[in-house]
Amino acid sequence: MVEEQQKRQTARKLCVRDILDSTYVKEDGLKPNHIVLRDNSTAARVNLLGVVVSSASEGFPAITVDDGTGRISIRAFEPDSRISYIQIGDVVLVIGRPRQFGSEMYLLPEIVRKIPDLGWIEVRKLELSKKPVITGVQTTPQQEVVTEEVIDESVMLSERIMNAIRLLDEGDGAEIEAVIEHVKDENVEKKIQFLLQSGNVFEVSPGRLKVLE
Repeated sequence: MVEEQQKRQTARKLCVRDILDSTYVKEDGLKPNHIVLRDNSTAARVNLLGVVVSSASEGFPAITVDDGTGRISIRAFEPDSRISYIQIGDVVLVIGRPRQFGSEMYLLPEIVRKIPDLGWIEVRKLELSKKPVITGVQTTPQQEVVTEEVIDESVMLSERIMNAIRLLDEGDGAEIEAVIEHVKDENVEKKIQFLLQSGNVFEVSPGRLKVLE
């Protein structure tokens, strides 16, 4: 039972609004503190993408991240190189634990990684909503269905790749070539690069992949 309670929680992909609209629950003992979302699901760890809009270097380092749905603070309570090299305007992937001080929700960071392209935030929005982002363009219902199908196929390919990595990983990661052979999709190599850049997958050693859980 103790081992099960101490098992590392999966970092859920959420937007800032999901976190800010949630209810914070502080647990006793070995159970992790967590948030309860509007759909009554829970998250003890969060996977968030956004743009850094402010930073503070005095005292303990902190940054504020905006993903288009809201803003949230990322705070470290010790000198933290994961945050100290981040600059305003950077697109970042944050893996962290939700915490609350007074009425303010914030994230305690475990991983903070720069992402090279602002476009990944739009991709994340599509992953979370599974709806097309349309600006100033009128679409027919048939066009919207086609767009959603494309998005769903992209998300499904990501899941197939991550499932293949988990299956082939015997402890030291899964070989990229073995994953490509297992998935058998013409877009698998591009999707692996996307997963690496978005932080869902990482190279534990050259040519060997692991899923970030």
